[in-house]
Amino acid sequence: MQTIGDIPRINAKRFPNKKALIMDDRSISFSQMNKMVNMLANGLISKGLHLGDRVGILSLNCLEYPIIDYAVAKCGGVFVPINFRYKKDELSYVINDTKPKFLFYGPEFASIVAEVSTNTNEPLCLIAINGETFDRTSDLNTLMEGHTTSEPKVPVIPSSPSRILYTGGTTGVPKGVLLSHLSYLSFYVGIIVESNIDHNEVTLVDIPLFHNGGLNLVLNPTLMRGGTCVITADSFDPERTLDYVERYSVTQSVWVPTQLSMLVNYQNINNYNLTSLKKIGYGSSPITPAVLNSCLDIFNAGFYQWYGLTETSVVGVLRPEDHYERSQFTGTEMLNAELRIISDDGSDTLVEEIGEIICAQKPLGMNCYYNMEEATKNTIKNGWIHTGDIARVEEGGYFTIIDRISDMIISGAENIYPKEIENAISDHSGVLEVAVFGIPDEQYGESVCAAIVKREGYKFDEKEIIGFCKSRISGYKKPKKILFMEELPKSAAGKVMKNVLKKPFWLKKNREI
Repeated sequence: MQTIGDIPRINAKRFPNKKALIMDDRSISFSQMNKMVNMLANGLISKGLHLGDRVGILSLNCLEYPIIDYAVAKCGGVFVPINFRYKKDELSYVINDTKPKFLFYGPEFASIVAEVSTNTNEPLCLIAINGETFDRTSDLNTLMEGHTTSEPKVPVIPSSPSRILYTGGTTGVPKGVLLSHLSYLSFYVGIIVESNIDHNEVTLVDIPLFHNGGLNLVLNPTLMRGGTCVITADSFDPERTLDYVERYSVTQSVWVPTQLSMLVNYQNINNYNLTSLKKIGYGSSPITPAVLNSCLDIFNAGFYQWYGLTETSVVGVLRPEDHYERSQFTGTEMLNAELRIISDDGSDTLVEEIGEIICAQKPLGMNCYYNMEEATKNTIKNGWIHTGDIARVEEGGYFTIIDRISDMIISGAENIYPKEIENAISDHSGVLEVAVFGIPDEQYGESVCAAIVKREGYKFDEKEIIGFCKSRISGYKKPKKILFMEELPKSAAGKVMKNVLKKPFWLKKNREI
């Protein structure tokens, strides 16, 4: 396979009648999928899509999502999946940044698309995936209608741009991360080999497809290998997820730690037959020891911790055999990836030392941040992508993520890593979720604050949590303040937005100054 568009083309020959996609009561075989992809690609070409043109999509997960993705790939266009939780200003920013020639949208987003499309910098052709259209729009079926199922005659170069995925936007303006066909295919091969994906795989896609995890970690490696993907939409629902695993004999899935916590705490989990589930991946944010231990007890499956960024693709893995003796580690370098952990002077760190993870740009990494030359230069240096993640070097080629450089708390000249404190607090039986961050401190510059969500039925106060930490972490690391919250603010990728938690404290300090 040379380009992303080869995935449906080749598997239409290898597994023509096999189900490629399932969603609710609909299913599409590999042969049907490739025909639909070609009809749409030829329709887009007839409407003026050229090599390098951007095509956006704003939609919940649906069967049409990968078909549009593959069609754009066969045209040599650049696919732009858009976070469906964006508000008007955020959506306007992405559209004006990428200037897509076409924007596909789901029925839930017709009103916001209609509003935003009147203020775009460039002409924008709107395509309704399904549902009613409005002025200036067409629909997917009409665009495909009457076009040949033959392969488009477009010479797509493997090193050419393929997709622009926007970073989670937990801080500042989201950046558009541009990667090539070759980068993604190298990524998929690594995932296939590391997790032993074969054509009998049935994968539950329970993560939004606008996200790197849903589209590139979960869906595409399975389809590349000829497996079947069961797609879900809307927000995560433990009952639906467990039902799908049983109903479709799902063999693998990937969930973020928040979802895994919801699953293991679901009271009726033992009512479902989950024996088909052999592989469970997780990543995107740290998993607490308590949640991981519950998962290991409940699921008879091999666990894979995936580490990576939108900018690097997945570059690290903690394999199933490591989840008992090395569960506190993040993983090892993955196939096709090359990692270094460096000190402030750029030299490689030794075992038990701490430094920043950097990743070789080729073959897995991004080409650049789209329209952000300065940000690209600050991130890619001499062919290495600087991740901003702090890690400790472990024996045997393993590493452990300590924290983000941007999240590190400096209190009285001491470096404090929130993850260590979060792990300690998570051992409390009444804590469901915790996020630790720095707040202003007159004496020490910063002090530690912990935001906690309690498990239902538990009662405890700030004093109990601070006392609980006393025997687990050094005194200077203990929280000075505890916030009890109904829920933690999270991005669409399931990451806790610490900038939202920090903001009131630092705004107050700035006002006082």
